[in-house]
Amino acid sequence: MRSINNGCFYTKINKSCRVSLLKNIVVCLFLLIISCNKKASDQPYEDILARIGDKTVSMNEFIRRAEYTIRPKYCNSDNYIHKKIVLNSLIAEKLMALEAGKDNELYRNERFQDYLRGRKEQSMRRWLYNHDFYEKVQLDSNEIKNVYKLAGRKYKIAYYTIKDSTVAKQVQEKLRQGYSFTKVFHESGRLEEIPQRDVSWNTQEHEAILDALFSIPLNKNQIIGPVKIDNNFYTIIKILDWTDCAATTENDVQERLNNVKKLLKIKHSNIQYSQYVGEIMHGKRVEFIGDTFYKLVNIVGPFYIKSEKEKSEAFNQRFWHKESEEIILDDIEDNIERIRDLPLLQIGDEIWAVRDFEKELNLHPLVFRKRRMEGSEFAEQFKLAIVDMIRDKYITEEAYKKGYDRVNIVERNVSMWRDYLLSLYHRNQY
Repeated sequence: MRSINNGCFYTKINKSCRVSLLKNIVVCLFLLIISCNKKASDQPYEDILARIGDKTVSMNEFIRRAEYTIRPKYCNSDNYIHKKIVLNSLIAEKLMALEAGKDNELYRNERFQDYLRGRKEQSMRRWLYNHDFYEKVQLDSNEIKNVYKLAGRKYKIAYYTIKDSTVAKQVQEKLRQGYSFTKVFHESGRLEEIPQRDVSWNTQEHEAILDALFSIPLNKNQIIGPVKIDNNFYTIIKILDWTDCAATTENDVQERLNNVKKLLKIKHSNIQYSQYVGEIMHGKRVEFIGDTFYKLVNIVGPFYIKSEKEKSEAFNQRFWHKESEEIILDDIEDNIERIRDLPLLQIGDEIWAVRDFEKELNLHPLVFRKRRMEGSEFAEQFKLAIVDMIRDKYITEEAYKKGYDRVNIVERNVSMWRDYLLSLYHRNQY
């Protein structure tokens, strides 16, 4: 009887355990489904046009390659046949990349892998900005209405810049006392003519300038500023004239309204993003080691100041072995070898040698704030470009923490460049 009771007792426990276990399995599966769905919803939808082995061509990739690059005459129209030619060309590119595979000189090249990583990290930073800031902006309807009223204006302005905060205050005081715009300019010791240009709402301009011109209605001969553009960098503006182009048709009204909303979203997201970057960089100070820095400036300066065409020819000669008379890259390599192990800069307790800077440069080419510069400006602009590169490095670390390296459009961008370069390499082998 005892064994029977024990048997019944254990049987009851087993049934109870099975019920409990089943409930736990159901709960776990439910949580897993929710988790999977959440992960899927975090990924932007991709419309796939073609599958080639384990590779795909998405609609966005097709648009990027078809619309943002120069197409040959035989397929540069917008009709069905020409679009089909573009798609077939992309499919052929994927086939060539598959045939090239990973067992080749280019794929094993460390700089090639760094280039792809750099493309990935650039996409991660772009995704972080769009996903975390631009897409989350909520616009105020009153602000949209106020800006829309001024969005048709085009101002003809005269302006000049001041690179000293003290001088900017002095200029502001003189203008308040009634000094003319022209007199203040010439009293600064400048003999050239005051520059002029036209500025519209959708002009590529510094946000501070656009805010100053398009926040409230302005009148002819009105003087604005000094407007702070950057640290110790100010602009004084005089309204010479203005015109207003009214939106008359329904399509014009809607297009202008959409443009206003888009640019306002960019404005507000840029403000939030700048604050975010400021928090990331808080307490991080970059100090350059003068002797090594100026040695590097003297070596690379002539290359960066050259035209884009000349730099492209030098790059092609070095990377693709195309015929070119440019030997500047080889000269740079020889000269840098002499200083490669010298300390270049310090960030906190971390010291970068020139070699470390080169490695980072493979991942993130320098982007200069001024596209055209004189030789005398290069050292300062070179320093700013390095600081911007370091800033992006810290932003990238935050993007990795958020898992943005696994976002599908980030992976798409990397595969697009990898397949394009592998197919080009494989074609050149033939």
